[in-house]
Amino acid sequence: MGVSNCDERKPACDKCKVYGVDCSFALSANSTEQSVSCSDQDTTPAVGTPQAPPSAGSELAISDLELLHHYTTSTAYTFSHHPALQTFWRVEAPKIAFTAPYTLRAILAMSALHLSVLRPEKKDLYIAQASEHNDAALKLATPEITNISPENATPLFLFSALLSFISCAKPLKLGNFLLWEDHDIADWLSLIRGTGTIVESANDSLRTGPLGIIFSVHRQSHNQPDPVVRHEFLEDLRVFILEEVTDEHEREVYSVAIDHLSHCFAICLDKAWRLETSDVFMWLLRVPADFLRLLKGHQPHALMVLGYFCVLMHQLEWMWWMKNWERHILSQIYHLLPAPLHRAWLQWPMEQVGFSPS
Repeated sequence: MGVSNCDERKPACDKCKVYGVDCSFALSANSTEQSVSCSDQDTTPAVGTPQAPPSAGSELAISDLELLHHYTTSTAYTFSHHPALQTFWRVEAPKIAFTAPYTLRAILAMSALHLSVLRPEKKDLYIAQASEHNDAALKLATPEITNISPENATPLFLFSALLSFISCAKPLKLGNFLLWEDHDIADWLSLIRGTGTIVESANDSLRTGPLGIIFSVHRQSHNQPDPVVRHEFLEDLRVFILEEVTDEHEREVYSVAIDHLSHCFAICLDKAWRLETSDVFMWLLRVPADFLRLLKGHQPHALMVLGYFCVLMHQLEWMWWMKNWERHILSQIYHLLPAPLHRAWLQWPMEQVGFSPS
């Protein structure tokens, strides 16, 4: 308690000092000063500004931040040799992804798969992270895919591209032919074949929006007329298949698939163009759906055509997620083909990719 007749000097009155007691005024003044100090600051956050975590127990998702950092500093540069496209994947793609959680999850999944290759000692950890993000992305994207609009077309188109990369980046295993697994057409392939619908639904907004750079870079190669030059090995394969297949519809399906493959060969092998994934994978967007069904059923002639597609896949070996896929698929095709004659037709593709069956 304070002494009577306090002279109210700060920080303690003279009489309290003399008697060696706690000055009640000093305690009161100190509390007042603290109150004034706090009131001088506006503790109400401005609208739209970041706010502090609600509690000390809240934590940042450090693992996700690590994945995003790795994506922007490393993974984004591996999607293309083209400087403009590298900038798109590094800068614009994350901006788009922040508007669509499924696209952001796909980015994180791809980054985790990249780290699983670069840091093999933590491979299982990163693959588990990739699987978690990929599964969540698919769950979030599925309702959007059934309701395509100009508003969601951009993130959906980007998501479909990332999903194809993720499917290629997953660890190789027997029974996985990339295009299908366990006799089911791959989900990612069904989705990217649906990108045509996405483009049709929002053609103008896609080409004039953030994705415009993708279309402008690829427009030259994709708008070229069908090549006049026929590839000798493909034409020989066509003749063989059409002689063996008697069903008219199947003959047409195979012929169309080989026509589109010839177009891709012209772009990838005959011209000095810098290859992008779309230059190779556009074949998958163009082949008839019935051809994919023939592949699903392990029909020998469809498998043989796919074997020649592996020569194109080999052109993308510089991409870490495409490493060894062509040899992996050729090996499985070789052992699935029923007759030595069919296997003999794989000799040229095997030579081109440097594969020798064991």
